[in-house]
Amino acid sequence: GIHNGVEIAKTIALGATLAGLAGPFLKAAAESPQAVLQVIEVLTREIQISMFASGVRDLSSLGKIQLIKG
Repeated sequence: GIHNGVEIAKTIALGATLAGLAGPFLKAAAESPQAVLQVIEVLTREIQISMFASGVRDLSSLGKIQLIKG
């Protein structure tokens, strides 16, 4: 499954239009509402960093980048 914002960015770059994850939210929800907000902030930041590293400004552009085979 999906565990972090980098993996969300990867799925979008591979052509997905949606990505979902539950584990991090369920763990945070067991702690507090503030922990859930922290998870959202971290995921958002990870996606933003992935987009910056890919040289794109928005998620739709992320889905159009040229992938390089390793």
